Amino acid sequence: MASMNPELAAAIIASAKRLGVDPLHIATTISYETGGKMDPNLWGGKNNNHLGYIQFGGPEREKYGVREGMTPTEQMGSVEAYLRDRGVKPGMGLMDIYSTVNAGRPGLYNKSDAANGGAPGTVADKVNTQMAGHMTRAEELLGMRAPVGALATGALPAAPAAAPGA
Repeated sequence: MASMNPELAAAIIASAKRLGVDPLHIATTISYETGGKMDPNLWGGKNNNHLGYIQFGGPEREKYGVREGMTPTEQMGSVEAYLRDRGVKPGMGLMDIYSTVNAGRPGLYNKSDAANGGAPGTVADKVNTQMAGHMTRAEELLGMRAPVGALATGALPAAPAAAPGA
């Protein structure tokens, strides 16, 4: 389960720090793209031709060295390189990170990958209406409940929420 994967959490936080973005946004995108499984070996998309945390297609798998059996840290290196190469810049938020994964670069909020086997809706539709549960899962993975953007500015994460009845 994703909430029990400290290697993935650490790799996401390290990549987010280097990119200058909120790790919650990367983790939310990964949860969405993997249907909540956060599995680096998950195949999906049209004809089951996409692999991993951000569902790399064939050319991207080749360029970024993505293959089955990668550790979370190894695959996060590929995710980070992809996001950087495609234009993610410090301070960008969930909409631009997801636009980069879903549509190929930041700022393409009205694009949709439905014709290529993706879920119906534009980048904006997905971020605004389909990701709330994935953000919760990302918070669980990262062990935090931080305000969006807090970590991108260097602030410390909020303390984990107390268990009910604690």
